[in-house]
Amino acid sequence: MDVRTLCLGALMGGEATGYEIRKMFEDGTFSHFQIASLGSIYPALTKLTQDGLVTFVEHEQENRPDKKIYQLTSEGRRTFLRTLLQTRPAEDRYRSDILFMLTFAEEMPIELTEALIDEFAARHELMSQQIDPENTDKPAHQKSNARDENGELRPGCCFVAGLGQAMCNATLKFIRENKQGLLDELKARKANKS
Repeated sequence: MDVRTLCLGALMGGEATGYEIRKMFEDGTFSHFQIASLGSIYPALTKLTQDGLVTFVEHEQENRPDKKIYQLTSEGRRTFLRTLLQTRPAEDRYRSDILFMLTFAEEMPIELTEALIDEFAARHELMSQQIDPENTDKPAHQKSNARDENGELRPGCCFVAGLGQAMCNATLKFIRENKQGLLDELKARKANKS
């Protein structure tokens, strides 16, 4: 999806600054399945404002530029919903430097392979906690779209969070069941090469 649509979606949960929107895509609500860089968010917000799809209020800050707080207009909400109905999603892609590196595990020291697997597992444990929509310890940018205007958990967010947690749990289960087998196989191959 384009950055304009991503910004509109981020604002569906309520008003936010450009920084807060960036955080939603960096380590918040949308970070696990979309990317929007700071350099693309602000131009998109400017264009959305010019098109009357968002408005903003400026708040003065001491020794810093004024902070703009963006909010969807009713036309912005309609445009976002219309875009959802008319968009054919692109194919999902999963990118992971760790998995790329582990493809070449037989070429690396066993200690590095084990460290990469452990890091991958730790990231999935953390991700599972971040995904949980009922986790009240999260910063605001990580829970802004999980609840509706009445404070109720949104059914779609619950579904996506549940799916994300199931994927994390499946990954962790696979690692628990297969890590030692991989390490043993790598040790055996290295011993045979000696």
